[in-house]
Amino acid sequence: MAKFCIHCGRKLEDGEVCHCQVQKREHDLYFLYFLKGIFVKPIDTIKKYTNEKYLNLSLILIMVFVLSFSIFILSFISNMAYSFLGNSLFVSYIPYFQIFIMMIFGGMFYSLIYVGFLYLVNSVIFKGEKNLKKIVTLYGVCSTILSVGLLISSVLMFINGVLGIIFLSFGSVLNMIYLYNGIQYLGVKDKNKHGYIYLCTVAFCILFFVILSLFLGMISNKDRYGNNYIRENSNYYDDGNWYYN
Repeated sequence: MAKFCIHCGRKLEDGEVCHCQVQKREHDLYFLYFLKGIFVKPIDTIKKYTNEKYLNLSLILIMVFVLSFSIFILSFISNMAYSFLGNSLFVSYIPYFQIFIMMIFGGMFYSLIYVGFLYLVNSVIFKGEKNLKKIVTLYGVCSTILSVGLLISSVLMFINGVLGIIFLSFGSVLNMIYLYNGIQYLGVKDKNKHGYIYLCTVAFCILFFVILSLFLGMISNKDRYGNNYIRENSNYYDDGNWYYN
């Protein structure tokens, strides 16, 4: 009596497992395959997964990175607070939840800026593939090792702050190496340009955040009337005149 797959209806031989179920099991496990590959065969895994069909996986990995970054910042602040203030009452008033939310938006903003500049440098300046999804995928895949470094460092910060920073530095270096190697899959065939693509992307990001910090600093130094002032004890300087309180 002929047998048919209960899922897709395909006719099966005796003892045969339908291909649709094999593919389903592989799809269910591909995240585990990815995690194994990124540590065992990172370059091969980056090559395989730098593909827009893995965009959803990449977006999940980026969110994991953002959360890992936020958790690390909280552990770093907590470690510094207890190192300098001990068990003082002030430590309990640190707005951890607000900081966590701010860091989530900060991590997302940083990721957006980095991906944007990588697209600008690789696809516009150096004439690589104009495929933003592929660049997002590369960024997400390469962020995995940094996410692991951030999470482990968050735990180590409560044991030894220096050890936590060292481990984070190790993860950051691996992340940079992965991104550099992944650039070769973004359409620029000349390998001599890959280093410039990476360096220009990093330089643009640094320049952007320096300008942004200076701009925010200028805004914070303006009073509600839009005038610049300098506080000195209880006195302040405003538009060429000193005012004494």
